[in-house]
Amino acid sequence: MRKLVILFMASLWLAGCVLQPPPAEPDAVDESSAPAAENAPATLILATTTSTQDSGLLDYLLPDFTAQTGVDVSVVAVGTGQALKLGEDGNADVLLVHACAREIAFME
Repeated sequence: MRKLVILFMASLWLAGCVLQPPPAEPDAVDESSAPAAENAPATLILATTTSTQDSGLLDYLLPDFTAQTGVDVSVVAVGTGQALKLGEDGNADVLLVHACAREIAFME
């Protein structure tokens, strides 16, 4: 189980390190009406279990993740059912839980 959590967190970390292709030439945009999205900090909402939060793993991994990607991670530590519900409702970007059968059912 611990290996699965570490593997998932490593995947999360590596996903932030993937190089993006350069953007295509943008169409002419009136900058006065464009939102200032470039200046807004990126935040990722991670719904996880309290046991993962209490393990100290996130305290170890997330500072490096943020430093390397510029993406802040907001951790919501709840029970597995609540974390899955947050994901189902679109209120979390990433789920980190440990109930295999429920995870599979969620993904289907």
